[in-house]
Amino acid sequence: MKNTHLEHLEDDILNNGSQGGRDTIAFLKSLGKMLSDGDSGMRITTKWDGAPAVICGTDPENGKFFVGTKSVFNKTTPKICYSESDVDSIYPSGGLNEKLKTSYRYLSQLGIRGVVQGDLLFTNDKHLGTINNSQVYYFTPNTITYAVPQKSEIGERVRQAKMGIVFHTTYVGRSLSTMVANFGASVPGSKDVFVASAEFSNASGAANFTPQEKVIFNQLVNRAEGSLKQSSAFLNVLNTKDKFSLHAMFKQFFNSYIRSGSKFGTVNDTIESFAAYFSQLVDKEMSTKKTKAAQDKYNKIKLDGLKFIKVNKTSIYFTIASYFNLLKAKDFVIKKLSSVNTFGTFLKTEDGYRVTAPEGFVAIKSGRALKLVDRLEFSRANFTAAKNWDKG
Repeated sequence: MKNTHLEHLEDDILNNGSQGGRDTIAFLKSLGKMLSDGDSGMRITTKWDGAPAVICGTDPENGKFFVGTKSVFNKTTPKICYSESDVDSIYPSGGLNEKLKTSYRYLSQLGIRGVVQGDLLFTNDKHLGTINNSQVYYFTPNTITYAVPQKSEIGERVRQAKMGIVFHTTYVGRSLSTMVANFGASVPGSKDVFVASAEFSNASGAANFTPQEKVIFNQLVNRAEGSLKQSSAFLNVLNTKDKFSLHAMFKQFFNSYIRSGSKFGTVNDTIESFAAYFSQLVDKEMSTKKTKAAQDKYNKIKLDGLKFIKVNKTSIYFTIASYFNLLKAKDFVIKKLSSVNTFGTFLKTEDGYRVTAPEGFVAIKSGRALKLVDRLEFSRANFTAAKNWDKG
């Protein structure tokens, strides 16, 4: 129950079969209701592209303040830092050492009694400069560059702060190893710690659907719901969890498109591309096997898989169509939500900075949460970006 990974909304049909399809449609309808009527029981948080993830607070077993990354939840050798010297012992060098020591130094002054998770925005790597002809304070924690006008209330807070962070998760439990994650966190900042808000606010109504947009969105959702009805039985067949199952292969396949920056073709073209992708991956695995028996095993996996794809081409057609339709409906929502943005968001290119949407959002309802991210925009950049911090 640790908040270590969130799934994309459209991937829910691959992860959870027909039930995932029903859940995604329910999520989309609730989002539409929220952006039309303002009340749907749906909660939205903004995903900040911060890094690394910082877990901190009071260890319930010993009462000591600690910081760390998601590695504090390791089942064996959890990496928990109760002091700056602990950071030096566990992370002796690299960017993570500096970031965690700064985090310990200033977060320990905030009086955090529970355990919370946040994404680090900046420590000593914020800058004053010009982006798109404006004087701004800016920082690039991961992929997206955030910028705020120098002469603004938030700009002054960023200038003074020794670090910036956005908290989004609270943990409850009697020990770190058994804690359960709850979305949302309330941590006051200070002069030294700039705490950004993860809560999405549509106070101005800028993200509300116009009547025409409401009609278009409902059409997109109805189209996705229709294709899911045609694919629901097949989605349950896909929902097996082994290395060369089509469930896993579809997710890898879609991610490969995103990494390459390619746009999806027609549904029929995508079926052919998927068959080739599946064949190549099994061939790659087969080439590592030394014995004929092992090679024969993977050759059979390939032949059986290709036969399965051919026999079930119609069902696969509706599965891919459902995936595409969900992407279109989700991206329509993202565009509206992105119209409300306090910070400027940019991607650095060879020609300077270009405006981009925020990383995305998280839709939360009835204890479930799914990511709303423009994957061809942000995820592609994230896959290929060089990180200025090291994991641990």
